[in-house]
Formats: sequence, C-alpha cells, structure tokens
Amino acid sequence: MKATRTKAKKLYALGATLTLSVLTAAGSLAAPLPGGTLDPLSITKYVTPLIIPPVMPNDGTGPNSYDIAVRQFSQQILPAGLPATTVWSYGSALDQGTFNYPAYTIETTANTPVNVRWINDLKDPVTGKFLPHILPVDQTLHWANPPATGCMHGGPTDCTTADPAPYTGPVPTIAHVHGAHVDPHSDGYPEAWYLPAAVDIPAGYATKGRLFDDVTGTNPGNTGYADFMYRNDQPATTLWYHDHSLGMTRLNVYAGPAGFWLIRGGAYDGATDAATSLPAVLPGPAPVAGNTVAALNTPGDPTRNAIREIPLAIQDRSFNSDGSLFYPSTRAFFDGYLGPYIPGSDIAPTWNPEAFFNTIVVNGKTWPVMEVAPARYRLRLLNGCNSRFLNLALFEVLKDKGNGVKQKDKAKFGGEIPFYQIGAEQGFLPNVVMVQTGFATVLPGNGTIPAPVPAPNPQQALLMGLAERADVIVDFSNFPVGTRIRMINTAPDAPFGGFPDVPADPSTSGQVMEFVVTAGLFGAPCSTDLTSTPPQNLVLKAEPLLGTPSVVRQVSLNEEMSGQVCVTVTPSGNIKVIAVSPAPLSEMEMMAFCAATNPPSVPMGPKAAKVGMVDLADPALPMGIALAWDDMTGASTPKMIMLQDGTQMMVNVTENPALDAVEEWEIYNFTVDAHPIHLHLVRFEVTGRTPIPGVVPAPVPVGVQPWEKGFKDTVIAYPGEITRVKAKFDIPGLYVWHCHIVEHEDNEMMRPFVVEM
Repeated sequence: MKATRTKAKKLYALGATLTLSVLTAAGSLAAPLPGGTLDPLSITKYVTPLIIPPVMPNDGTGPNSYDIAVRQFSQQILPAGLPATTVWSYGSALDQGTFNYPAYTIETTANTPVNVRWINDLKDPVTGKFLPHILPVDQTLHWANPPATGCMHGGPTDCTTADPAPYTGPVPTIAHVHGAHVDPHSDGYPEAWYLPAAVDIPAGYATKGRLFDDVTGTNPGNTGYADFMYRNDQPATTLWYHDHSLGMTRLNVYAGPAGFWLIRGGAYDGATDAATSLPAVLPGPAPVAGNTVAALNTPGDPTRNAIREIPLAIQDRSFNSDGSLFYPSTRAFFDGYLGPYIPGSDIAPTWNPEAFFNTIVVNGKTWPVMEVAPARYRLRLLNGCNSRFLNLALFEVLKDKGNGVKQKDKAKFGGEIPFYQIGAEQGFLPNVVMVQTGFATVLPGNGTIPAPVPAPNPQQALLMGLAERADVIVDFSNFPVGTRIRMINTAPDAPFGGFPDVPADPSTSGQVMEFVVTAGLFGAPCSTDLTSTPPQNLVLKAEPLLGTPSVVRQVSLNEEMSGQVCVTVTPSGNIKVIAVSPAPLSEMEMMAFCAATNPPSVPMGPKAAKVGMVDLADPALPMGIALAWDDMTGASTPKMIMLQDGTQMMVNVTENPALDAVEEWEIYNFTVDAHPIHLHLVRFEVTGRTPIPGVVPAPVPVGVQPWEKGFKDTVIAYPGEITRVKAKFDIPGLYVWHCHIVEHEDNEMMRPFVVEM
C-alpha cells in the first residue's frame, strides 16, 4: 500500500541509487483540506443550475475571426446569498456581456483557418490603469519579470530573481490553444507574453517577453495584443484554451481564463450505426452561435431544454468568506514548511509544489445541478484543475438528507451509470469504451456489450490527469423522473502516484455535480432523444496509425531537492529544519551533509520539479539529468529562431526532431508521483509503459488503457515507469513540452524543443 499522507503534506527524498522513497506525516486524509476562510461545508450543494457556455461571437468580419480579450470582473460562482467572486476570463472584446468564467466556447471547422486577436485587457475600464494580480506572484521563480531587473542569470526579462516580495505590477498574459496543430508564432510560447496597454506602465518595465511574436510582425509588443492564426488542420476533437505565461500559468489559470475550443467535421468526425450501416446520430444539439446566455441558462427555456451536448470544465477552488478566491501565499500550505526561504535559502517563499482545494467548481459554479431528459447526453469533460487528478464515476442517489453535506446519514448510492467514452484529447477512439469503477470494457461496435473487463485496479474509474479530456456519452434514458445521479471523484486530495490511493473527502472534493431526470424535457424540439444511436452500436471512424519511428529519444521527469536546507518530519507530522548550509551544495554533497546532522536528516524538497535527459551509460541503472527551463548542457544544441518581425533569437535545446520525423519519446519518471505530460504541436500515440530498470521497489506497470488507444496530447506518466509516446513533428520551429500540473510547469518542469527544417 502507498504511504499515508496527511492532507497534501509530503516530503520527498530521492536516493542516489534510484530507490524511490517518501517521508510522510502520519495521519489520515479524512480531515478536510485547508483553504480560505469560507468553510466548504457551509456551501449548499446541488441548488445552482449548471451553466452551459454559449458560443463565442466573432468580430463581425467573418465567422472565423475573433477579437478576444481577458478582463477582470465579478461573477456569482458560489450559490445565491453568498458573495460574488472577482475572477478573470476571456470574452469578445466587442461585448462585455460575453465575459464568463469559464469562457465561451469557440466553435470551429476542421481545415478552416481561424484568426484571433488576443487582447490583454487587465486594466481598469474607466481609468485605463493596470490591474495587479488578484493572487500572490512569486518573483523568485523563473518567470516573465516585466520589471526587467534583479535577474540572477539571463534577462533582463524571463529570468529568476531573489526578490521574495509578491509582484504587484501589470500582469503578463499569452494565450495557448491546448492541443492545437499550430505554427510556432501562434502557439502561445511562455516567453511571448505581453502586458496590457495601460496608461501607467512603470518606467523601465518591459512590455513584452523576449520571444513576443505575432502573425503580422508589425506589432511592437506595447499595444496589448497579439494576432494569432490557427491552421485548424486536424480531426474533429475537444481542445481548450488558457493562459501560458512563464512562471505564472498556475495563477493566471486559477484566476479564470480558460475555455473550450471545439473542432468539428473532417474525415474522422462521427460514426456509423452498426444496426443500419447508416451514419450514426450522436446526442445533440450543442449550443450554436446566436444562442443567448439567457436562453441557454434559464431552466425551462426551450433552448436549454433541447441541449444534449455540453462541455464540462471541472476545477477545484477554495474561497474566502468575502467570496474572493483563495490561493496560498506561503509554501506552508502544502507541507507546513515555514522557512527559511529565499534569500536565506534556495526554497521559494510562495510557490507550492502542488495545490489542492476544497470545493469543486463545474463550468464556473460550485457543485451545480443539471436537469436532464430521460435520454442520452454527450459530455465533453475537461480536468481543468491545477494539481488534482480526477477519478470520476456516476451513481444513482437513493438517500441523502443533507444534500451532499457530511452528516450521520451519509448519501446512499444505488447502481453505477457507466460512461461510454468515444473520444480523448485528439479525436475519436478506435472503439467505444464503457468505463465504470473497476472496469474498462471495449465495445465491439456490433450492438452487444461484452462482459466487463477489469481495470488495472478496482478503484480506477474514469481517470483524468490534468488537462486531459474525455468525450463521453451518458445514457439517462432508463431512469424515472425525479432520479438524482451524482458525479463523484475518488482520486486523492494529494499528489497522485497511481492506485490504490485514499479517495478525496466524500463531503467536499469527492463530490462534483448532480443530474436530475426531469419531466417535460424529453423530445424537446431539435433534440436527438428519439434518434441517437445506442453506444454499443457505434462504429467510430478509426484513424491510421503513425509509422515506425526514425528516432527513439529518452527524456526524464525529476524533482530537485534543496541544496541548503536539511529537515526531518516530527511524530506529529511537522517539518523541522535541522541545518542550513550557508552556500548551495551539490546533490551528493547535500545528501552527505544532511545525513551527518544530529538527528540525521534529508534535503528539503522538492525545491523544483524538472524535466530533462536520461544517462544510459549503465542501461541497467539509468539516471535522470534534471534540467531547468533554460539550462545549457554539453548535449544542448544552439538554434537560431526567427520571429515574424525579423528578430533573431538564440535558444539552446536538447530535443530537436527533424521536420516530418516520427519519433518515439521514452519518458522516464524518476519521481514518486504521476505527471501529466503535454507536448505542444503534436498529437501522439501512447505505445507502452514499462518499469525503469533499477527502481526499488519495481512498480507494476500500468499498460496502455483502452481510452488511450486514440490520439492524445497529454499522457499520465506513472512513477518508476517509462511511458512511451510516438508523434510526427511536422511544423518547423520552437515549441515546449512540460508537466501539466501547472505548479510544476511554473517551477522548471518545462523545456523548449525545436523542430528543424
């Protein structure tokens, strides 16, 4: 069994011989997660109707051209009667009424290019002055650094500083369409950020990152926007868009800016009905352009009543009693460590290795409820959390007097309702997969449902890593009016490393939302209630697989320990500082220094999470080489990057696929946690998982799951395993790959790569 963890407390210790170990506080995860001053048990569940995001309006010049701004506003996220919350999100720059958290959905068509002007409008609409961040910004990370001072290396922007004070200046942003097959100038590179065009940008501040770029090449970077063009030349799928600013993604996304980007049409959209050999009918309709907010989100409205395809962004958040978002301002939130911090040591003062929050928000509402017809629905699920894995399941609620609040009479569940997964991040699966707790059954597409096939662990349900999407069908058609069906989450309230694990608090983060089967919705005009194809009859359009890879490349996932601070964990579960080295030590020197203290101790960690390379000098005992965002090593290759305005910039990379090469990346996870790894530009196949040689104890590998058989852009890399993915790198230029636990991404777990001509 995995070691018990108290709340989110964890202290890492990586031995020099590839033994993976973890020192943890004793205790139980039954205690509520910490958070803001608002008690999550005081928030009434399942009273707020689910918000269905409308379609983003275009800029008026054409259906595939948009002016999209990010702004600050107030929104009722908590139930009525509680205070509203200040958030950020995207909306049409031409219509303030379109700003919502999460953002409106951008509907697109395969092989039809889309142009977006992304506007950083984080300024006061009356005075034009910049708005500071609503969350604490740690300047000691490798971050955008608009002040352009204090860089410890590199600079004058996009660097690490020793300034422990929270940043209070104008906020950098840069939009990234996650999963887009896109040219580098429109990918949302982390160093391509820009500030709002505010009237009070302080003198000497940089208004753009060192790799700011836009399509026209005429924007000098001080106008508060970037023009991007998206090829959209990929199969129908569920993408999403969010901020990607260097060292600030965790904060900018937590503040709200994210939305769905759906691609429809193309050669691999839809399915065939095995019973008729005719085109299948998937549940619909989805919202379309022109549907108003009121029509989509007023219970009983005919437009809302007819919707059968709904995107669901699932996120965890914590709140203060005034309604404001809570995000920790000290590392103590994660593991109780109280310092010393930078500049007295090498531990960042504000950054938390991972952050878990005590309420669940779906489409911008805490624990919402959705009235559904006794019919089939198509749900496009997104794990939009910062650090939390999700393990989702649906159960009929038989009894719950407290309506989701913890009490003696806890909810009693009836039968489980399966998810029928038809797609993942990059399009449809080869076959429908019926997913329920402990089982993942591939449907043959001939009208039958075979005996359930056990999942790798009986606890596993619909497991979603950070940024993963699942396109699923849920069949409510056999339930009587009044039936309540609850979506629950049984992934942990702590870093995830695979099952078995302690489930989330069933009173708070273990609950997601409810569906209530309601009279009067069945057969709504334009709905597919009478025509949708049963999931067992769906024959999905399979895509051809990639060819044999020309290159097999090894990359690593690592955690860096402190080079100065030695600690132990007390019997009460607190971290105690034993010694501090006045100067940074190497890894081996630090291990020896801490081992020699009285009592013996270990390096505090993690100081940072990193990706890197693999040393295969001894294949029986490979070693990870951890690299920072801009590290140069003997194996790095200098590459000249040309921006649209003709500016040339040098970058050093360790991954440089040739144009049109098919490569297999072997991702060695030398850490104690699972990491969702995302490669920009490409869609990849997951080809296998095997144990890393020399890992003690040897893990039982998690094979390629049925829902991973389609093309993906994010993959769960389990601890102690080599996860293999295969991709074709078919657009030249500069991109990044990283962990999508955004707290990791913001503190070095990201590296550039260049596709060479």
